[in-house]
Amino acid sequence: VGPMRHPGILRRSAPGSPGSRGWNAGRDRILTAMSVLVIFNPISGAGRARPLAEAVSEAATARGLDIELLPTSPGPAEAWLRAPLAGRDALVVVGGDGAVRLAAPEAARADVPMVHCPAGNENLFAREFGMRAAGESVARTLLDGVVRRIDLAIAEIEGRASEDLVLMASVGLDAEVVHDLSGTRTGSVSNLSYVRPILRQIRSFEPPRVTAIVDGAVVAEDLPGMVVVANSRQYAIRLDPARRARMDDGLLDLVILPCRGTLDLLGWFPRTRLGRHMGDPRLVYEQGRRIDLELSHPRRWQVDGDPPHDPEAASRIGFEVVPGALPVLVPPLEGR
Repeated sequence: VGPMRHPGILRRSAPGSPGSRGWNAGRDRILTAMSVLVIFNPISGAGRARPLAEAVSEAATARGLDIELLPTSPGPAEAWLRAPLAGRDALVVVGGDGAVRLAAPEAARADVPMVHCPAGNENLFAREFGMRAAGESVARTLLDGVVRRIDLAIAEIEGRASEDLVLMASVGLDAEVVHDLSGTRTGSVSNLSYVRPILRQIRSFEPPRVTAIVDGAVVAEDLPGMVVVANSRQYAIRLDPARRARMDDGLLDLVILPCRGTLDLLGWFPRTRLGRHMGDPRLVYEQGRRIDLELSHPRRWQVDGDPPHDPEAASRIGFEVVPGALPVLVPPLEGR
């Protein structure tokens, strides 16, 4: 779906019907300020999210926008976000990629364009669209940005609630590190927070053995390696294994880096960082609307840089793309 210009500062309401939607004022319409909900994760970026959210509010209010601030809460986003989001013209998420993952399904459900003001560690979603951690930048995007519709994905494990995926999921060393860190973290996370979990997991790492099925066709069978299912090309520390991934192509990308041990896996990383892995004949790279992973024994997995809501290990995981599900309000230069 092609980009659309966002309507900017004004929306229309019929007299006596303040909740009605639309953008071109007629003679029987009353113009009202654009209504924006700004949510922020209080612990993101060692507390940077709150002052960033306040800066967004100040910059947007100065331009005539109607802003409401809302801190994120524990538990499902449906419980604390669905009602405040109803009837809004845009949603700003101030936090990391975890906050984006929480908010995206509700923004998709309400069809409200979303902006990411990055305040986390890697901020992969913001990197994808050139979004900046600055109140003035967010305010300009709200006024002059372009709406792009992007894909989301659903991850399914039999007997469990489905998981939403915005960026990527994986099984392998990175997933084990994510779970290790999640079990020991006490506050905000930086790149240094990963050092000890990485050292612990490297010592005991054994590559998962996976059979991968893409749109019904087996593309790898009982292959040991690190497995990535990607909706975006962005990945931690710019490894970016899924170099062909696009968030608006209606496809998911499967990447398997075959390896038989830790040293073998670590040998992939410099090539992946430089993009040279794409020409390696050992690489498994496929695209499709549905990807099924069958693991030789249950393994832990991660989604968008966090453990799934149900963190138990799984032996079968299915991923299916939901094309064009989420409207994203991107900076005007990126949207052209």
